[in-house]
Amino acid sequence: MSKTPQEATPWPSAARGWFLVFLLALASVVSQFDRTVINLMVEPLKAEFHLNDTQFGALQGIAFGIFYILACIPIGRLADRYQRRIIIAVALALWSLFAIGSGLARSYWQLFLSRIGVAVGEASLSPAAFSMLSDQFPPEKLGRPVSGFLMSAPIGQGLAFIGGGSLLTTLSTSDMLSHGLFAGFEPWQVAFIIIAAPGLLLVPIFLLIAEPLRRGTGGVEQLPLRDVIAVVRERRHAFTFMFASFALVSLVSYAFAIWTPALLTRTYGLAPDEIGWGYGPLLIIFGMTGVYASGWLNDHFSARGYRDAPLRVAIGGFAIAGVTGALAPLMPTANGALALLAPTIFFGNFPYPCAAAAIQLITPNRARAQVSALYITVTTLVGLAFGPIIIGAVTDYLFNDPQDIRFSLTLIVSLATPLMVGLLLLALPSYRKLRVD
Repeated sequence: MSKTPQEATPWPSAARGWFLVFLLALASVVSQFDRTVINLMVEPLKAEFHLNDTQFGALQGIAFGIFYILACIPIGRLADRYQRRIIIAVALALWSLFAIGSGLARSYWQLFLSRIGVAVGEASLSPAAFSMLSDQFPPEKLGRPVSGFLMSAPIGQGLAFIGGGSLLTTLSTSDMLSHGLFAGFEPWQVAFIIIAAPGLLLVPIFLLIAEPLRRGTGGVEQLPLRDVIAVVRERRHAFTFMFASFALVSLVSYAFAIWTPALLTRTYGLAPDEIGWGYGPLLIIFGMTGVYASGWLNDHFSARGYRDAPLRVAIGGFAIAGVTGALAPLMPTANGALALLAPTIFFGNFPYPCAAAAIQLITPNRARAQVSALYITVTTLVGLAFGPIIIGAVTDYLFNDPQDIRFSLTLIVSLATPLMVGLLLLALPSYRKLRVD
């Protein structure tokens, strides 16, 4: 049987593939800066706009999360049809400009609208990136590149805490805002602007790189929407349990990412720079190593014939993270909490590369970005749209005291972890059948 042009074309060189991983990771670092630095601004934003925890959670949950969701699937369809590098370049420009706009907000609703713009831009990156990577690396070597891309998330979050915390402390304790370009601005406003601006420098780079050749099943012609729906329907048993379980991972992850600074401030009295230098390095070191270890284990077990390796690795990692994550907020000292947050970050990052690789490996090429977008939509809906608000609401209305945010975090993690493990165990049989086919 003759090979298709895609099958006959050799895979790109490893150097070219890893250069693409680097560029995508760099774009992701920028996006993490723009979405994470606001988590250091809980108290100044609450004071500026007279908010409670639930209203602050809405900035990340509704303004960012809901509109991220609404944009994700349409952009995923564009990424399966048009050049993905162009989509990422336009998205970079969009979210960077709106992130700068966050610093210019003069009211809660102006800030709310600017976070919507950041969300719509950032919704483009992951679906297009996963699709591009699946065309740069053979299936048996996809785990580590996906991990390489996803390692950028903890790097970006960690650097955002370190750089953002130090920047906020510097701006708050010096006379830099008494004169010059930013005279009259609040420290949180200037931090938004300074952190967002560098993203614009990446736009021309993505316009100049080459678009990868589409490969795999369905790689030649655009799939009609009804065919994409059929792809999902045929895999609905696996996808239902997978998406639900990874949504719970997202909920726990966003709960910690958004509310850990508030936990460290309210419970242990840490300042922004202390939070940055205490929590930021943990995110970078243990987040990076956790994502890499997950990708390595995925490839290791896949090479030994475990067709459900991504799901097995995700289950094991998150089960451990759930235990340490539930205990961390209850520690009597900041050092004790940070010590338990380290393994929580490490093992809590296991599911992310596993989920991305697992979806690509059971989905036809021309549906990959759209199915990835569906995955991101579901996980973000539960994680980012509801996670921040749930923590804020439980703190406001169940415990009735902002100081009790530690108990809100412990409660949510304790409920979410066993549900995630059980749902993913239910997905294993159908996933194995799809890999065999």
